[in-house]
Amino acid sequence: MLPRSLHRLILLATLALSLRAQTVRSVIVDTDAGADDLLALLFLLERPEVRIEAITIVHGLAEPAAGAESVARLLAYRGRPGIPIYVGAARPLSGDAAFPAAWRAAAGQLLRSHPPVDFRPQAESAASYLKRRLLRGAPVDVLALGPLTNFGLALRQEPRLGAPLRNFVWMGGALDAPGNVPTAPTAEWNAWLDPLAADAVLGAGWPLRIVGLDATNQVPLTPADLANLTGLAAEILRAEADSLAAGRYFAWDPLAAAVLIDAALARWEHAALGVRRQGPENGRLLRVPAARPNARIATAADAAHFRRVFFPVTRP
Repeated sequence: MLPRSLHRLILLATLALSLRAQTVRSVIVDTDAGADDLLALLFLLERPEVRIEAITIVHGLAEPAAGAESVARLLAYRGRPGIPIYVGAARPLSGDAAFPAAWRAAAGQLLRSHPPVDFRPQAESAASYLKRRLLRGAPVDVLALGPLTNFGLALRQEPRLGAPLRNFVWMGGALDAPGNVPTAPTAEWNAWLDPLAADAVLGAGWPLRIVGLDATNQVPLTPADLANLTGLAAEILRAEADSLAAGRYFAWDPLAAAVLIDAALARWEHAALGVRRQGPENGRLLRVPAARPNARIATAADAAHFRRVFFPVTRP
């Protein structure tokens, strides 16, 4: 027989491992691979309670193929090359809205100072993977950091998706805040790029949390934040040094990633939301009177709390 003290230690260790297994969350990240996306990914890779199950790439700041390459370099640098990457939609469900070409070219060059990686994305498309995965029973969280086109395509293939979804956090939209699209000043980029897909996700019945400009405008990133970063995080954010200095760079995707870990860093409104799909306010979120609430939207964020949660990402 084992001594009682050793038996007790074994029981405690087994319990600790069991509790850890219960608290580790499996996450799918959908991203358009801009600098703030890469910071959000780097943050999640450093969190012991997160297991990134897969990364899906969507059009947006980077062309999907270039975005997949940037993500692959990030994973290789952090010693996580085994996470599967699925390349997704190169254009919205309808129309031809896009970021300015110069922005897309710049995003496509992120991390290109690092050596090339031996990388091939999965043969399956992002939408096909999402459809297949969300039909499975295993619980999963989703963090969506770009336009929602991949999810719109998956819902077109199978409208009944979502049973295992525990949490769907999307960085997108503007409700009461001004927009940030120069040609559509009431809209936010991710919603404006594909309002049809955003509308489909809002109608999917998923446990949706929206982190839009109402919250992210309260969390600017500054040159002081860059000065406090080290390693790869500093390299990524340095690409946005001009925007930081001009006061026009915010913690868009990093805030959404931090909310996935700690929802208490934002204030939430449970609301019935829709999205305008035409006219001068195309892409703007709106409240739908007398409808059942379909999302929680962050109406404010605590910048100090965000920094306490997010900036362990400064690890070299």
